[in-house]
Amino acid sequence: MPPRGEHVNTTTTAAGTSATEGPSRPLRLFLLGLALLPIVIAVVRALRHHWFPIGDNALLYLRARDVFTSHHPLLGSWTSASLSVGENMNNPGSMYDFLIAPFAHAFSPGPGAAIGVGSVNAASIVGVSIASRHIGGWSLQRWMLLAAAALSWSMGSEMLIDMFQAHALLLPFLLFLVLLVGCTAGRIRCLPWTVAVASLLIQTHISYAYILSLLAGAALVFVWWQHRPIRRLVRTSVWKSRSVLWSVITLGGLWIQPLIEQFFGAGRGNLTRLATNSGGGDFSLGSSTATKIMSSLLVLPEWWTRPGYSSTVPSTPRIDTIDGPTLHIFGLPGLAVAASTLTVVVVVLALLTRAAWRRGMTLQAAAGFLAACGVVAAVVSLSLLTVGAVGLSAHHVRWVWSLAVFIHVVALWIGCDLAVARHAHDARSADRRISWALAAGIAALSTLNLPYEAHPEGPVADYASMTTMRKVFPLVNVLRGHGPVVYDTGNLRAFEPYSSTMMMRMQEVGVEFRVTDEGMVRQLGNSRRANGSEQVTVFQLEASAALLYDGNACPVAVASRLTDEQEQTARLEADLLADDLLAGSIAVDDATIGADDSSTRLDAARSGDRSAALSLVLDGSITRWLAQGAVDSANSDQLAGRLLTVDLWVGTVYGLFATLPLPCP
Repeated sequence: MPPRGEHVNTTTTAAGTSATEGPSRPLRLFLLGLALLPIVIAVVRALRHHWFPIGDNALLYLRARDVFTSHHPLLGSWTSASLSVGENMNNPGSMYDFLIAPFAHAFSPGPGAAIGVGSVNAASIVGVSIASRHIGGWSLQRWMLLAAAALSWSMGSEMLIDMFQAHALLLPFLLFLVLLVGCTAGRIRCLPWTVAVASLLIQTHISYAYILSLLAGAALVFVWWQHRPIRRLVRTSVWKSRSVLWSVITLGGLWIQPLIEQFFGAGRGNLTRLATNSGGGDFSLGSSTATKIMSSLLVLPEWWTRPGYSSTVPSTPRIDTIDGPTLHIFGLPGLAVAASTLTVVVVVLALLTRAAWRRGMTLQAAAGFLAACGVVAAVVSLSLLTVGAVGLSAHHVRWVWSLAVFIHVVALWIGCDLAVARHAHDARSADRRISWALAAGIAALSTLNLPYEAHPEGPVADYASMTTMRKVFPLVNVLRGHGPVVYDTGNLRAFEPYSSTMMMRMQEVGVEFRVTDEGMVRQLGNSRRANGSEQVTVFQLEASAALLYDGNACPVAVASRLTDEQEQTARLEADLLADDLLAGSIAVDDATIGADDSSTRLDAARSGDRSAALSLVLDGSITRWLAQGAVDSANSDQLAGRLLTVDLWVGTVYGLFATLPLPCP
């Protein structure tokens, strides 16, 4: 056991070999290449299939392309926590935008986003490899490469190029955890990098603030324990080292933009908004649910693995009851089971940490201590999570995946090193067997992650909308020369993927656009606030509203996901169904459908109004009435099939309209 108050720099593995020993440099680089290969393949696949950002990804990419332009972002993106607290707020900073900006300016949106996000994730894995080798040599490097490969496999190929913060920060968070182990164990050179990565995480998504603060506190406790009494640590030259100086410089440089906005921006500064609303809204996740979530990810199958990525913690609507709001997350264990299993996890980690400490394995003890504290810190952080009116979204807790992988790998690492240490006579041979096993694990996970895999999470769930957007993109050029335009977002449905994608396209082709909604102004920056001088307004409609629009605006584009042949078939079927309704072949029982707008249009159709009949087909009224048993048809099954053909077309229709000052082209 290290003498009290003295720092022991562990430079040997449990096997007693030099920490820098291990396989040859080419073989280590080969293993690193294997861990990186899924990212490379995902990027190449995206380029081959003309992939591009959609939904929130497009909005985030748009901000990255604004870097160093007249719309330069000082802050991070608008945060959905604003809905819970009733005040528009942004994530603290735009560091991630800066990282993607070079690629966004060099390439079109598809290649720019895929290569940019892929590069950040690849850099994170390279950072994990370099940092872990610096901290603990091959003994640690092999385990952390396994953690990176495991986390990448859990994410699946498409999440590796996804700019959505919940997914884009998972590998950087793993890098932070590795660097924090180094800081905890006295590798002072890790400190500036830890500060930089922590700043990236918090600036990009404020949800990391709690867990990073608690983990940093745990690291300080371990350092204090090593160097107590504290005056001994204060007297050391560490505080005057270049690493500490660079950490201060890094912190100041990376936070200068949020501070500029705070003190010189319009209205209340964003940091003030975040600080005053840190208590969240009226309903938080709570310790009970937080304990259940952590137990599911750490103890109970399917853990943090790929099969459980979308199902272990599903998005869950908030239920408002007479006793207050509540959540019923399907699949979580009972509180007694969750609490007891987590207690066992913490106890096991504590015992491993103690055993490592007693054998002089300071590095392993530091990692074990952080892992044990991480379990408790995660429960506390999750319990403070604000649940908005919509409910719990899975992306709110996605950071736990990185932490869970780290905890499991650290436990295995310490356990294996202790086992090797107990068999000193065969230590080198046992250590080599562990290396081969880990190398095989890295190779297997990376190979399994090469095929296409897209979890239906976040913007990835809207991939099908790309087909429609590809048809619309060329037609947006008609707006060039009419800017600036106002993009009216007042009629948008929640979580629709089109508007931000169209804004991204307008940015690409040079159509200056502005917005009026305060949330969108916070998202895009005050420079995109409409000032009333704009002569053109664009807006979007979906489904039957786009097909039936008869206002004064010009239809810039109306398209669907279907092929031209499929769309023509659906249009013809809709016309035939309208004719059948006019001819009385489709009879509707008035007493069953009730009196509303659709019944009024039905009366008009019976009077020979073909547009009214067609509207009843396109807006799903006939389908609804058939399901209610209000339609009398000679062959209900055949009618249902015909209506399904139409509904599949109408449900994917998107329309972009513009109020041009000139006649419609």
